[in-house]
Parts: sequence; C-alpha cells; structure tokens
Amino acid sequence: MTERRTIPRHAIILPALCWHADGSEFHAVTVDISGEGICMRSATIPALDAQLGCSIRGVGSMEIRVVRTGAADFAVRVMGRGATPGEVVRSLVGLARLQAPPSEDVRVSRRVVPNRRTVQVALADGTSAAARIVNLSASGVALQLDVPMEVGQMIVVGRHRAKVARRIDGGVGAAFLVPLDDATVGENTVL
Repeated sequence: MTERRTIPRHAIILPALCWHADGSEFHAVTVDISGEGICMRSATIPALDAQLGCSIRGVGSMEIRVVRTGAADFAVRVMGRGATPGEVVRSLVGLARLQAPPSEDVRVSRRVVPNRRTVQVALADGTSAAARIVNLSASGVALQLDVPMEVGQMIVVGRHRAKVARRIDGGVGAAFLVPLDDATVGENTVL
C-alpha cells in the first residue's frame, strides 16, 4: 500500500537507543522527522503499536509508539514522558537544519563577463559610484565597488533598476527588477 505524504519531512541522521518494557535494547538511526512522527532505520524492527522508550542523541529520552513498520525501517510517534512531542520536533528540525543547511538559490541564467566592465551605480539618496562588473546575467549582476550597501537596498545599475540581493567579496550581487532578455545578454551588453 502506498501512502501519500503531504506534511514536510526534514532529513536528520542521529543515533538512537530504543528499549522495550522488558528492558531489551536495540540501536536505530533517525532518517527523517515530520509533524506526523520520526522515521528510523534499524536491524531490529519492533512490532506495530509497540510502546518503546527511546533516547536520541542531542534530543533526550522519550516514550514512543510504533505506527508503521517496513523491511528495514519503522516510524514512531512521540507519546510523552520526558520531552514533549513539540520539544522533540523542534529539537530535531533544528538539528536537521544544521545537518543540511538550505541550499543557495539555483541560478538559471547563464553568466557572462562583458567587454565593457565599468558602470555607474546610482543610490536612492541621489549619489552615484563607479563599479566594476564581475559578471552579468539576464536576472542580475555582480559588482565590485567601494560603497557599502545593504541587502534589500534599491539601486540603478547603468540604466537598469535593481535590488541588492547579497554581499560578495568586495561588492554586491544585485537582481534586476525587470530581467534582461536572455537572448541579448552577451560580451557586448552595456548596462
């Protein structure tokens, strides 16, 4: 039976020690966490609906109930005693983000280095500064300049309005408010 999951899952790999009411123990490793529970892998698969104790490194001890079993994994829900379900989820999601930080935005426009690399950048206060183009795409431009700028600041690069999207060594990356035509961006592009 295939089940369709709509709740976001966060990958997390942490060692866990699980135990039955009779005191027998087995080791497991967390796979992921969601609002529905925790998926774990183990050589020992407990019975469906089994009530277990569990200690996950960095999170603490808790009481869990097995809600799904597979050939090499099982899913549990936190039942109480020890850390509350909300505390467990918050701890595991925080640890998951440390293990797999969000990836940077994927760039879809090709980057070029134009022949004419100097450009004037106008600031909101009416001042302007000379800048050097590091690279350019239909969606934005990387600039080297001596003027400090903040992320989110509105600027005009040559004749094109843009918003500072990130800081880079010695300058900024800015996204054009109206992207250029990708087919026309090349070495001869003049901003």
